[in-house]
Amino acid sequence: MWQDQAKHCPQCSARLQPRAVAGRARLRCEACDFVLYLNPASAAAGVVFNPRGEVLLVRRAIEPFRGYWALPAGYQEIDEDPTATVAREVLEEAGVEIEVQGLLDLIFVCDDPRKPANVAVYLCRAVGGILRPGEEESEAAWFSLDGLPAEIGFQNYPRILGRLRRADGYPDSPWNQIRRLVERSGDEPTP
Repeated sequence: MWQDQAKHCPQCSARLQPRAVAGRARLRCEACDFVLYLNPASAAAGVVFNPRGEVLLVRRAIEPFRGYWALPAGYQEIDEDPTATVAREVLEEAGVEIEVQGLLDLIFVCDDPRKPANVAVYLCRAVGGILRPGEEESEAAWFSLDGLPAEIGFQNYPRILGRLRRADGYPDSPWNQIRRLVERSGDEPTP
């Protein structure tokens, strides 16, 4: 991250020096007192279900976790709210258009060597598109919660998918709404 190598203030160009600020060592400007805070990134992930109740996963073609399956996810752009981020990322990574059903979880991901992130995890329903991998994915596929692949990256399984498999995993979540939608949808075609 650029903040780790910052030596000069982005406001006045004076030298940044480690100083105690609010009980922590932080980089502070010698001239204007600007404080450079190191913050996690914001990201969004989609737990996308089709009408058969299968979840969408993508196989990563890039590091980190090259070759592993993961939920479609990515970093939030400056002009997006998190629901727009998840819709964009699912379309880019898997070719699937979604309808966001609700916030499922908010997790702190620290196993990505690029930077830690606060990830808003949304429960989503597939509503269109053509299933295909994106530029940074080698595959995109639907899996039943009982037939998930073994190699899942970013701790997506224990944090999210494993909890979905348990009846008590997300008791007050929109997941119950998705189950009812799946039960009512019957044999609708899968995007």
